[in-house]
Amino acid sequence: MTPKTPPSRSDLLHQLRRGTAAGAVGPISGIRPSVRWQVWTVLVLLALGIGAWVLARHGSPPSTSFDRNRAAVTTPPSLPAADPSSMGLDASGYVVARRTATVSAQTIGMVTEVLFEEGEEVETGQILARLDGRSARASRDIAARQYAAATKLAQQYQTQLDQAQRDAQRAIELADRKLLAHQDAEQALAKVASLRAQLAAQRSTAEASKAQVEAAQVLLEQTVIRAPFAGVVTSKAAQVGEIISPSAASGFTRTGIATIVDMHSLEIEVDVGEAYISRIAAGMPALIRLNAYPELDLAGNVIAIIPTADRGKATVRARIGLETRDPRILPDMAARVSFQGRALQSTPATATPSSS
Repeated sequence: MTPKTPPSRSDLLHQLRRGTAAGAVGPISGIRPSVRWQVWTVLVLLALGIGAWVLARHGSPPSTSFDRNRAAVTTPPSLPAADPSSMGLDASGYVVARRTATVSAQTIGMVTEVLFEEGEEVETGQILARLDGRSARASRDIAARQYAAATKLAQQYQTQLDQAQRDAQRAIELADRKLLAHQDAEQALAKVASLRAQLAAQRSTAEASKAQVEAAQVLLEQTVIRAPFAGVVTSKAAQVGEIISPSAASGFTRTGIATIVDMHSLEIEVDVGEAYISRIAAGMPALIRLNAYPELDLAGNVIAIIPTADRGKATVRARIGLETRDPRILPDMAARVSFQGRALQSTPATATPSSS
């Protein structure tokens, strides 16, 4: 038997076109099983040739990454290398007042009058409250009367001294004319010296009484509580009838009556990580945004960097000043600061050799 010659490539393609034209189900359904593997081999070789041509024309295939949000294979765009010196730095902090005070009395006493309310603006020296000043007023009056009595007694000694000086002068003249014994003249001079000493002592007593009057007046003025500076009252800690004391002597006394904040001294305090503290410096501009008003952009600048670090948080505190004042800015508001300046070039530290 003569062996059958395998069909050529052109015969296979001719059979494929004829089978398709005849209404065959698949492109190779009309081919015998013995030669069907040859058709698949040709198709695979064609696919590999096309793939090699694409790789040779366009280079290596792009790397892909899976985007979970889009659920599709995307090619990440190539980003330019970032310049660390131009990258921004953000920090979180709070609005603080550099000038705030808890106003209290310098003496213990009961509150008899309160003349302010929370949120009220006060001026320097304005009376905020009054304490019971009857005891201080009585002490002042007693000291004033003692001072008046000492002054009058000093005036009496002055009158006696003037008369004694005139008597001594006449006694000396009579003793010189042998009309009076020298002993009497000496007694007159001794009386003058005694009255002069009594007058000096009484004047000292009068000065001490005057000082007591001034001290009593100070104690009386301490019963009137005044504002130490202009600001806004943020808290009202005492009411009429309560006991105020400079220190908490017991659980029934208060140490303060009001808290005043100077709204012109508001600034921002932020914590900057130790790794980024070299990128900011005093005078650097900053953009401030409050969490309460995210649409409000405030201009500021770095006032100073506190020269100490927080060991627990590994941060350094920086003070940021506000260039403009806004009544909506309140103490203890949360804020976000974006430093607008470029990074600073750190100077390498020079090592000092240790002496052995």
